[in-house]
Amino acid sequence: MAQLFTMLHHRQTIIFRWTLLSIPLLDELITGFPLVGLPLLRDQLGLSYEQIGLLFSVAALSGMVTEPFINILSDRTSKRLWVIGGLLALAVSFALAGSTNSFIALLVAFAMMSSAGGAGVGQSEATLINTSPQESMQTMTRWTFMASIVDLLSPLTIATIIALPLALSNWTVLCWLAAALWLAAALFILPQHFPSRADKNEQNEHTPTMSVWSGLREALHNPLLLRWAALSIIPTMLDEIFIGFSALYLRDVLHANQSMISVIITIQMIGYLLGLLALGRLTKRIASQKLLFWLALLVLVGMIAFLSIHSILLAMPALFVISVSVAGWYPIAKAAAYSQLPGRSGTVRTVISLGAPFKVALPGIVGFVAGRFGVLAGIELLGLAPILVLLLVPKRSKS
Repeated sequence: MAQLFTMLHHRQTIIFRWTLLSIPLLDELITGFPLVGLPLLRDQLGLSYEQIGLLFSVAALSGMVTEPFINILSDRTSKRLWVIGGLLALAVSFALAGSTNSFIALLVAFAMMSSAGGAGVGQSEATLINTSPQESMQTMTRWTFMASIVDLLSPLTIATIIALPLALSNWTVLCWLAAALWLAAALFILPQHFPSRADKNEQNEHTPTMSVWSGLREALHNPLLLRWAALSIIPTMLDEIFIGFSALYLRDVLHANQSMISVIITIQMIGYLLGLLALGRLTKRIASQKLLFWLALLVLVGMIAFLSIHSILLAMPALFVISVSVAGWYPIAKAAAYSQLPGRSGTVRTVISLGAPFKVALPGIVGFVAGRFGVLAGIELLGLAPILVLLLVPKRSKS
């Protein structure tokens, strides 16, 4: 009987972990709807460019303001309420966005999407980390991989919906599809067992209980945590914004046609996935901080080659090397940050979220530099990322 109970518990744990690991897949699929489907939204509500910009600015500011509080408070209770509540709020926000013709209501919906994502999606990641702190590296690698494999699904989903003969507008159908998916995720997670505060206290019985603000103050005085938090933000410099400006560089400087640019970007995405697949094996043989150091060197070499050799044929392998190498940055840094405060993933996420203003401002800064000094200068600014990593990566990690 005891063996049967152990087997059932083990099976439930596996189902629970893979359920939460499906959340980034859903998130990447659905968050692509407002981006790729932006023309559909504009045509339905007749939005101006200023109104479109305001929508995304309000969403970014909402997440930047609310997420630190959600993260820090989530360490005081079971994350069950935050995850399920966040997923339900995501369903409500998309339902609102798809059923309104009011710009004010649309602003509220976009703001709610951002805050609810911080709770539902962010706390799903934090729950996985707390469930198996010793496997944070594998968890972050899987989480990042799941988020990366659906990059092409949003455009395909939107193209399919547009091709169908539907009574409702395409934007409304997209939003209600998103709402249904988030609602289904919440209902599927609802009956599953989350780690309780008692479970966490048993795992951290030697850690004294402290107030929310005392815990945050202690975290902000942890130099290694601050280093790893900064290192988890730097990969943003070589994420979507780098891909976008690389495409502009290929078109405006190297005069590549759109078909060639599409091929090169596809190769970049493939390289990123291959880098994540290789990361699991590499981390078993090489210490995380040492591996991050060598990956940053490879990115630096690829960046120098990409920017100094003006050839489309050489740009392709250079971008592939960059993508393969940069894929491991975020999982390594995020897992190392979590390891600094075992069982307090919300506090770690709060510290990392303090870098949100950098993420919000980065596209504007790069756009300003590219507008004033050329697209090459904008990419050179982003190309400082590997140098920053080399400067910040710790020589040895805290045990």
